[in-house]
Amino acid sequence: MQATLSPNTEPDLANYREGHAMVRKLRFLAGMSVSVLIFWYVGYWAARSNDPFAPISLLNVDQGVIAMAELLGLAVVAGGLAVAVCGARSSDRGALAIAVGLAALGLRGTQIDKLVLYRLGIGTPTAAVSPFPTAALIAETWLWLALIAVGFVVGRWVESWFDTGVAMPAVPVDRAPDVRHGLGGVAVVSLVAWAVISYAMGGAENPILKGQVYFAIGTGFLIGSMLANWLFEMHSRVWLLAAVAIVATAAYLFAGPDAQTLNAARDSGSYVILRPVVRALPIEYAAMGAVGALLERDVRALLRALFGLHPSDR
Repeated sequence: MQATLSPNTEPDLANYREGHAMVRKLRFLAGMSVSVLIFWYVGYWAARSNDPFAPISLLNVDQGVIAMAELLGLAVVAGGLAVAVCGARSSDRGALAIAVGLAALGLRGTQIDKLVLYRLGIGTPTAAVSPFPTAALIAETWLWLALIAVGFVVGRWVESWFDTGVAMPAVPVDRAPDVRHGLGGVAVVSLVAWAVISYAMGGAENPILKGQVYFAIGTGFLIGSMLANWLFEMHSRVWLLAAVAIVATAAYLFAGPDAQTLNAARDSGSYVILRPVVRALPIEYAAMGAVGALLERDVRALLRALFGLHPSDR
């Protein structure tokens, strides 16, 4: 007998309300753990630079194109394995697994201030190199997000291997409402994430701590995504990645240090104080922003279960 889904039923929880919840959680943790191990060891081998104390950035890699191709292969493997382990109706887990793996990879490097100091010439005379390459940081953020977005494609492909026997509702032809809701959701996520990150990242007088950076970015996009999905009907998760790209682009473009500050730091050999929203590397923005945004449904389901609300309750 085939199960049917009502319009208000969430596919992820339709047939797994009792008995299978613990198994699905263990499979989820196993899929994420596999991705962490892949990027922690093999990913670091592909993306590391000659300096073991350098941050994880494509700017420090000699052959960035080759490194990105190797990371793309790892992303396909990690995303596919995560969806295969999590089972049916878990295509979004592929992108989440890649984001979690990149977040683990980012833990093996230092912070963005070390990158700025290195490019200032402290340690190596690189006067012709821009200490804070705004365009390069923005482009790298988009590359990491594109790598995460590959998980959606791989997840759909691996998910097709499972025969769930569930008649999924037909997708409407007119997608104009989805576009309007998506744009509105992106605006809400971007504004909320910017406000939370600016507050939680710490002031200019505080040192840059990796744990604080991860918490601020993940929490900002988690809260923003929850608020956006409460106000709008965002069916596609790609909108959330677009919000991460917008926030990171605006941060590097408008909040980065100016040329006068960089020149003064280069002449005196002093430390460059960065504003809160630019205290994260591109890999940290992309990975933790995607983790916070893609975990929104899981946190929302947890809160509903905590307060005893039905999925259809608004």
